[in-house]
Amino acid sequence: MNPTHNPKLIRFALHGGAGDLPADAGPQTAQRAALRDITEEAARLLRDGGSALDAVTLAVERLEQCPLFNAGIGAVLNRDGQPELDAAIARGEDRGCGAVAGVSRVASPIRLARAVMEQTPHVFFAGAGAERIAEALGLAMVAPEHFVIPLRLEQLASAKASGSIALDHVDDAPPRDPDAAFGTVGAVARDGYGHLAAATSTGGLTNKLPGRIGDSAVFGAGTFADDASCAVSCTGTGESFIRALFGHAVHGQLLAGRSLAEACEAALADVRRYQGVGGCIAIGRDGALVTPFNAGVLYRAWFDETGIVKVAIRRDDAS
Repeated sequence: MNPTHNPKLIRFALHGGAGDLPADAGPQTAQRAALRDITEEAARLLRDGGSALDAVTLAVERLEQCPLFNAGIGAVLNRDGQPELDAAIARGEDRGCGAVAGVSRVASPIRLARAVMEQTPHVFFAGAGAERIAEALGLAMVAPEHFVIPLRLEQLASAKASGSIALDHVDDAPPRDPDAAFGTVGAVARDGYGHLAAATSTGGLTNKLPGRIGDSAVFGAGTFADDASCAVSCTGTGESFIRALFGHAVHGQLLAGRSLAEACEAALADVRRYQGVGGCIAIGRDGALVTPFNAGVLYRAWFDETGIVKVAIRRDDAS
């Protein structure tokens, strides 16, 4: 282990989406188990001296592989019945970042986002151009059908029948499709060297217009990391998080002297002002860790200075 590695610095959190659970949703046992297992895997990596960047990449890739969430396999479908996947990654040490949007043939969008950051002179690729980069860099490619599961086909049919896109978060009313805002995945970490990183991946919104891009792939909105302030990954009404410039707003308030909790709550108030709901996971440079949300629930897991992994969905059900 590197002698400068300090296990006491390690922090980690991940999320699996925010929204409103139907009354008959049940205990969400499978989702809780997945969140715990992935968090524990990330914890082992960090404790063995791994970087924050490696930890968030690993966690989000595992979540992309889990059909219980809206990213990778199990992503929601657009109006044409196709998956369109977005992802971004951010490195706090130097504000390195990479993002991709509208991809449907790349096995791991977050791996492609990291490759964009590390292996190209650019930050953001979309659609066919992003997929050509993935092929050129030797990343695993799949057919779009690889990501499609029956539940998402059913949700698309229901959304079409009701004429809804999952953007209808107005005031305190739940979305017309209660599954619409769920499932975007993300992770944030501080490693034993004090560096921060964040990653986010999503399928977007059920029945979205083809080509729509939300906040997940937008650096400074749904994904942000800077060792001078914080690492943030968001989930919820993407258009509102973009308008709020969520990640950068939290960064600015931290530099102005506010606590991480205060900064995130202020940014969430802006999200609400722009008719949005959702939440975030965030880690501050000082090790503070918060998971605030203004939706009904936020699927989340984390460990702080105690080193104990906790999992929660509703407001006060950490276990």
